[in-house]
Amino acid sequence: MNSTELRVHAITAAKRLWYGARGEPIAYGSHKLRYVIGSRPVRLKYASSTDIVARNDAKQIQFFLDRVLPGHLVLDVGAHYGEYAVLFASLVGARGKVVSFEPDAAARPILKANLKLNDFEDRVRVEEFAVFDSRVTRQLFARHGNAQSSLARSGLGGAPTDDDVERYAITAIPLDDYLSEARLPAPDFVKLDVEGAEINALRGATRLLRSSAVVMCELHPYAWKEFGVSFDDLLRVVHDGRRTMAYLDDELRIEDGPTYGAVVIT
Repeated sequence: MNSTELRVHAITAAKRLWYGARGEPIAYGSHKLRYVIGSRPVRLKYASSTDIVARNDAKQIQFFLDRVLPGHLVLDVGAHYGEYAVLFASLVGARGKVVSFEPDAAARPILKANLKLNDFEDRVRVEEFAVFDSRVTRQLFARHGNAQSSLARSGLGGAPTDDDVERYAITAIPLDDYLSEARLPAPDFVKLDVEGAEINALRGATRLLRSSAVVMCELHPYAWKEFGVSFDDLLRVVHDGRRTMAYLDDELRIEDGPTYGAVVIT
């Protein structure tokens, strides 16, 4: 381990001793939440961080805090450990509903444990599907619950020869099909973070895009080539849905092209 890894390991061990089975607390205003040690989301102060990933996450959390209301239906696509699922469940309240999609078998138990810690199991439906543009069996590339699990090897990161990469078959389904079969209305919000498959996922949500749903979509352009898609494809999907799109980070512009970060589709 290097010095940074040793520091993280020591902090995690100390948190386990201090918080134990109660989980690590975090508060967003009046929303007091708890997470399994090592799975807590970022604090809002990182919205101005030089770390692009932390900044992006903090800005997304603030966006949802400002807009998601009691009674809303939220789709959490790419739920990972439930960092957002727990927050959404708190925001929508007992009258609302969250559907979390997480195909990574190693991540789902922690997602479910986080829901249980907060007594939100009744508010969040956990689905094992990936989301794509067709109903199909695909390979998921994963690293034991790593947040970058992807339907493409390039979405996972690292080198192709890394020996810690798992690969197994999962079921993918279009969002339009899922909503129809689950007899759910168009959601109020969608958080879409699928490590490169975002354009394909949007292609499978044409009816959803013609609703009033607000979509927060994280872009991973480094994986698009493997999916056979491009920025032009994203622009076309948004246009065909009669939507507009802007980067969440106000320092970025759509006309400057694709970059890692979140876009808001309205």
